[in-house]
Amino acid sequence: MLNTALYAINFGDFYYENLDCFANYSLLGLREIILVHIIDPSLFQHSLYSVYKKEDEAKIRKFAEVKLEDIKRYLEKSGFDVRYVIKVGNIADEIADEAKKENIDFVVLDKKANIKHKGFFSFYGSPLYDILIKVDKPILIMKRVLFHSSSVIKNDEKMSCKYLFSDIVFATDFSEFSFKALSFINKVPYDMIKMFTILHVIDEKAVRNLKSEEIKNYEKNLAEKFEDIVGGLNYRFTKEKSNLEVIVRKGVPCKEIVNFTVETRKKLLILGHKGKDKEKLAEILLGSTAERIINALPCSILVVK
Repeated sequence: MLNTALYAINFGDFYYENLDCFANYSLLGLREIILVHIIDPSLFQHSLYSVYKKEDEAKIRKFAEVKLEDIKRYLEKSGFDVRYVIKVGNIADEIADEAKKENIDFVVLDKKANIKHKGFFSFYGSPLYDILIKVDKPILIMKRVLFHSSSVIKNDEKMSCKYLFSDIVFATDFSEFSFKALSFINKVPYDMIKMFTILHVIDEKAVRNLKSEEIKNYEKNLAEKFEDIVGGLNYRFTKEKSNLEVIVRKGVPCKEIVNFTVETRKKLLILGHKGKDKEKLAEILLGSTAERIINALPCSILVVK
């Protein structure tokens, strides 16, 4: 079961709206919520309009306490044990430290979805990127759309979290990193997931020059890997039960994963992530598939390491 969550809260656009989501997370077994708010002096020091002064810290802390007390009472009405922590320092470092110290099951973050701009470079250097790298626990990134005026998100379609775990897409490249997500999925109660989609994108570069016999072997190997995933989930999902679908696409992995998730209006994408392994220069400059997807998708994403 998933008993304890750490909610890193910054009092942004959707933090209060997202509180309703926790009532639904109780179906995961959630019983305890730790609210964490970080006062990061560097964000004030680098602002053109503000200067962080040590003597102002008490005022900032008092403001946060008032907000957190209100949130605490709100969540306690749903039956949760709630406490909060206010820390001063680097956002990612403090959240990672608190997550490790409290031995939580997963971290919840808010992120406003950006529909019009699907680039990913803005993701780098942001607190979200640093948190993703430094926190060792699964991270649920709750995305919200501020204005429902794009062609991607219909005007009458809300980014509701009520059925967030009912229709899951698990995007996998069959690496050891992506398989780490299976342990989290196995903790989600069986009756919460109505449809489980395994999505794999064949990198067109990898099969471009294969001969017919090599393609047959490739397809056979692919089928065995899909079977390994189903077996790793204790065969909770099968086509016979009508709660499993296997999707294979060919192209650029990031692009195809984003396109599929948007086209099918999925609410939750689950990804495995390699975490702190960032040695390759190409990934430092361009980002891994997981990181590109996180910035591009309008839906919520669960990253498991």
